[in-house]
Amino acid sequence: MLIRDSALYTTAKMAPGILGVATTAVLTRLLNPEEYGLYGLALVIMVLGSIILFQWLCLSFLRFYQSRQDDPNMVSTFISMFLIVAIVSAVVFGVALISGVVPKALFDASVVGLLMIWASSWFELVSRVAVAKFEPIKYLKMNFARALLIFIAASAAAWLTRSPIWTAMATGASIFSGAFFGKLSIPRPAWRSFDYGLARDAAVFGAPMAASLALFVLIDAGTRVLLEQLGSAQALGLYTAASILAASTIGIIAEGVSSAGYSLAVREVERGDDRSAQRQLVANGTLLMAAMAPAAVGIALTANCIATTFVGSKFVSGVAPLMPWMAAFAFLNSFRANHLDHAFQLGKRPRLQIWVMALAGLVTIGLSIYLIPKDGAMGATIAVTVGYGVACIHSMIAGRYAYPIPLPIAASIRVGICCIIMVVVVVALPDNGWTGLILRATFGAVAYALAALAVNLLESRRLALRIARFAFAR
Repeated sequence: MLIRDSALYTTAKMAPGILGVATTAVLTRLLNPEEYGLYGLALVIMVLGSIILFQWLCLSFLRFYQSRQDDPNMVSTFISMFLIVAIVSAVVFGVALISGVVPKALFDASVVGLLMIWASSWFELVSRVAVAKFEPIKYLKMNFARALLIFIAASAAAWLTRSPIWTAMATGASIFSGAFFGKLSIPRPAWRSFDYGLARDAAVFGAPMAASLALFVLIDAGTRVLLEQLGSAQALGLYTAASILAASTIGIIAEGVSSAGYSLAVREVERGDDRSAQRQLVANGTLLMAAMAPAAVGIALTANCIATTFVGSKFVSGVAPLMPWMAAFAFLNSFRANHLDHAFQLGKRPRLQIWVMALAGLVTIGLSIYLIPKDGAMGATIAVTVGYGVACIHSMIAGRYAYPIPLPIAASIRVGICCIIMVVVVVALPDNGWTGLILRATFGAVAYALAALAVNLLESRRLALRIARFAFAR
């Protein structure tokens, strides 16, 4: 079930990821780096605002659903909580506008960003309902529809208007529309069905999560602001493009695997079966490592191919050197968020995660201040990579005080061997354009798969034999 559902969830994330790369390729050709930087700013507001305001609600839903799935008021209560947070955010934003906290120069991007926050957060909450109910097919339909709509609408808006604001508006509308393609039964919120006890429990659990997520946002936003202030808007555009091509891709894989494994682990924990929960967590970590490591190494090895293929000519020389570091950052951050930090959620001690993110923030911002004036976008990328390397170590230590998360050490060694073999094969191939990308991706994947069979990673030999027997039986 884990591998099957992980494959579906990863496909649900990867297919939109491919369309996202295609969208980036189109937009970087229709918009210049400064315009794309403004579009990237709207995306940053959307992503970071969603994380601060609503991500804790989505995480709380996943954590509490398995123990209360028979409660008819469960989903309705969380929908009502979503509306409450949306109303509060609108009031706070209105006050910020009136008081002049929001600069006039950023008024349009901020308004569009707030609308995009609501659209993105609604999509994420509805998609979590599909995850919690173990309905990966509906999750797949929603994500694919969202990405396809973004590709069509954002490309059309950029072509017709050459405006980053209208391009962002089209993106937000597409995200909101995608939530309806899963055809999930979402109850209407009603105060008579509002469970105050559940809301209180979710808020108590979610408040520290919101604080740690806010620190994550401050790290990311702070790095980008420093890059624009100490570097340039063009450097921010390069950083954003590299992040979408590398970090987002690896994050998509990690979230796909985690979507299947996390709810299974929660179910075992709620049953009180610690032994089964530990086995499930080992399986989750093994699959996560086996999927993310080759993706990160592959992106680092094909950085120049990806840059010359998917971004405009003005971006290539700046984006390509960033991608190996960005791949390393994405690997560390994704493994922390989708495996190590589950200790704080399963043990219901999310306060410990605040200290992990606080230290990561101090390291990242400190290094950014030092490195950006000298190295620009490269300095910012190195800073976040080192910062989240520290966060991984800290999370492993602090997680022991919440709920021990086993590390897949033996499997990681096998994954490392497979990646080394993949590197030996790939470095001998061309490193430019579509030809190099296809050759390196194809031969790299084949080399990794054969190496995985050789070391029996994820019991791949048994799976291969089963497939062979089925094929010959037909």
